Amino acid sequence: MDSQSIPLKIRKSVDADPWRRMLMIALGIAAFLTYVFLGAIGLKHTYDREIEFIQRSQENLANVLESHARSTVDKVDTVLLASQLRLNGVLAGEPQDATAINATLSRYLGLIGESQSLRISDQNGHFIFDASGEVSSASISDRAYFQRNQADPSGKLVISEPLFARITKNWVITLSRRIDDRQGRFAGLVQAAVRADYFQDFYAKLDLGPSRTVTLMDDQMRLIARYPVVPDKLGKPFDSPSLRALLGQGKSQGSYTAKSGVDGVERIYTVRKVGDFPLYVLVGHATSDYLSNWRRQAVWGGVSALVLAVVLAGWIIVWLRTYDEARRLAKGMTEAYETNLRRTRALLDSLPDPAWLTDRDQRMIAVNEAYRQLSGRDLQQILGHTVTDIWPESTAQALRVQDVRAFSTRMQQRREATQEVTGGGLRYFEYISTPVLDDRGQLAGVAGVARDITQLHVDQERIRYLAEHDILTDLPNRALLGDRMAMALADAMGTQAPLAVLFLDLDHFKFVNDTLGHEVGDQLLQQVSQRMRAHLDDRDTISRQGGDEFAVLMQGFKHLARVANVAQRMIDVIKTPFVVDGHELMVGVSIGISAYPQDGPDISTLLKNADTAMYQAKAAGGNAYRFFTPEMNIRISERVALENNLRRAILGHEFRLHYQPQVDGATGALIGLEALIRWQHPTLGDVPPVRFIPVAEESNLINTIGEWVLREACRQSRAWIDQGYPPVVMAVNLSAVQLRQSDLPDQVSSALSDAGLDPQWLELEITESAFIRDTDRIIDMLLRLNVMGIKLSVDDFGTGYSSLGYLKRLPFNRIKIDQSFVRELPDSEDDAGIVRAIVGIANSLKKEVIAEGVEQPEQRDFLLQNGCRLMQGYHFGRPMAADALELLMGHGKVFPGD
Repeated sequence: MDSQSIPLKIRKSVDADPWRRMLMIALGIAAFLTYVFLGAIGLKHTYDREIEFIQRSQENLANVLESHARSTVDKVDTVLLASQLRLNGVLAGEPQDATAINATLSRYLGLIGESQSLRISDQNGHFIFDASGEVSSASISDRAYFQRNQADPSGKLVISEPLFARITKNWVITLSRRIDDRQGRFAGLVQAAVRADYFQDFYAKLDLGPSRTVTLMDDQMRLIARYPVVPDKLGKPFDSPSLRALLGQGKSQGSYTAKSGVDGVERIYTVRKVGDFPLYVLVGHATSDYLSNWRRQAVWGGVSALVLAVVLAGWIIVWLRTYDEARRLAKGMTEAYETNLRRTRALLDSLPDPAWLTDRDQRMIAVNEAYRQLSGRDLQQILGHTVTDIWPESTAQALRVQDVRAFSTRMQQRREATQEVTGGGLRYFEYISTPVLDDRGQLAGVAGVARDITQLHVDQERIRYLAEHDILTDLPNRALLGDRMAMALADAMGTQAPLAVLFLDLDHFKFVNDTLGHEVGDQLLQQVSQRMRAHLDDRDTISRQGGDEFAVLMQGFKHLARVANVAQRMIDVIKTPFVVDGHELMVGVSIGISAYPQDGPDISTLLKNADTAMYQAKAAGGNAYRFFTPEMNIRISERVALENNLRRAILGHEFRLHYQPQVDGATGALIGLEALIRWQHPTLGDVPPVRFIPVAEESNLINTIGEWVLREACRQSRAWIDQGYPPVVMAVNLSAVQLRQSDLPDQVSSALSDAGLDPQWLELEITESAFIRDTDRIIDMLLRLNVMGIKLSVDDFGTGYSSLGYLKRLPFNRIKIDQSFVRELPDSEDDAGIVRAIVGIANSLKKEVIAEGVEQPEQRDFLLQNGCRLMQGYHFGRPMAADALELLMGHGKVFPGD
């Protein structure tokens, strides 16, 4: 047979078997379509996974940013509320002490670093007070937020549109609240301004990268702040139909994909409304960034399909021309196949993620270069081997189980896990296993890819950590404690295993903040959290709830005695002095404890009852712990109701002053009056001071109430002088809480100035126990008051912890003997001895002495015999209203005397 006969026989064979042609074409097309179909499915799954990852990341970031914006507004609004309460009824057109009010505003501004200013305007929109001390002449009467405050009598928070500030020449949003005069009419507003730069600096610190954007806008889509910064767009509305449609539906959150109206880049956006405020946070991620890997895979998949199509088409065309030519080209086709195989290998190796193909016996058929490098083995050690031969047992077992599941279900399988790589490092991968079918529909093997998502995992863990931990102390926050309590309750519910919740509140922490500043307070909180964490077991969870409040979740104890031991341990470690910024600080802690199941079946009940028990520990003097009892809820409910009634009483002007005479016991001559507060509640009737004063002190309402008492007493004293009555000294009690105010001398000066009362007719009574803490600062303050010409007296002398050393240093004019030593005179020898000693001390220090609680003539006589002429008590007169007292004052000597 010659060389020419072979092609002829081949051609005849081909002509004799036409079905082979059709079969060959069908197989080629089927192979190509199968390849394209599998590639498309893989790309679709990859695309869906990319979208799922980015949406989850976007939502986590949006939640963190919304929480930051909401807490910023809440913090500034707290100061606005305090300023509104301070100034309501004060702005009435008459002159005010600008220095005192500006100083108060400056102290308030120091609490909110988020705001660049704190100002007060009058009813015409002109600024009258400023925390900086320099009042601008600018007018805000044309500003929309001013007009909204003017029109709305409710006094609620008003947030402005983004504004270019006329005074500071920068972009801000203003937060303001209305201030009313005593008749409830609009008298002006208190305003704070938060810089756009404040939000933009915070967003920049998150280090989100160039492909992400963060935008803060108002409900009219006007730009307040943005990262990256676009100064020329601030204050202008967005041009985004998609966003406008989403907000138009009244939704508070949502996602969409659109081109940015700022820079024209297409992004996926997630929007969140900031609490109940007219503000929105918008987070964007460029599609070109998060879809870059998917698009690269799509391009290479298309190239691979095109190469395969060309090869198949060429092979079929050549084969169809003649069988003889096919034989002659067989070698060429083999070479082309090998070339294509090398190209396919190069294409596979160009993929950044490890990829592999196994047969039905789980032996490696092909792997790419990334897989070889990850395993650290040569191809000879990989091809033909199983994962057991290539990887450590833990990794191999997981891969083997996933491939078996893909085989058994004939469905793609996914999982995420860490894996040790060459060099000993750990990377986080998403493993994808896809079953491969042959032309008969039978399982031929598994195609797999390991996508390195380490950076995405790190980013998500970082965002999750920020969302679950307190930024200042790095302790779990309220949300994370709730999650752990929910899991602990779920575990304990079936077995009724005990759990305990400890609620901790630092004693005297506010005193540190008020006197040394919030930076020292923050450092103190960090040291406290470190001590507590160091003295708790790993199984216990400690959380910062906010401010100076902490909570501890305890599990795995057999008896409540261990809980009590832990509580006492916390008290002991916290009461040990702290050294912060050169200051030696002492604070205590009050702890409330509730236990599951006896004190509550759920999280909220356990936390509420532990909080209730904490208040009982604080009421006991602090540095103590208390276990919850049901009776506590009744007492706490009464206290909360009383505090709410106190707040309404301040706004409703329900307080009145009564005045008790102070007399010369020998002659009955009036020498002074003590101003005593009375509360006439519309439904409860007369509420005694002993009931509401402690609540006012605990809630810091005593500062507002005390300032009112001071001003009203000065006003009434001046009114009597103007009516022709002889002037007498007006005594006003000061609470220990009021003494912590650094601007107290300014308040007293302002009250005297507004009333037109000479300082010599005012006496401030201070309980001796009030100056045992921070004595040097209080002495300095009392010296300032004394220089002003104001009289000072030590109230309730002998009941506290003062010493003669204190009395020598303090600039007091008078010592007041407490009524507890007068009540049993002259029968009690102990009380008689104490009174003689106090009179002797007063004489040696050249101080006046006055006794209170004198009710019987025998008591008056004893005091006169022992050198105490000045007295006060029911024997001379009960506390009475101003008009009732005037009837007696008009007759001259009206009090019993010799």
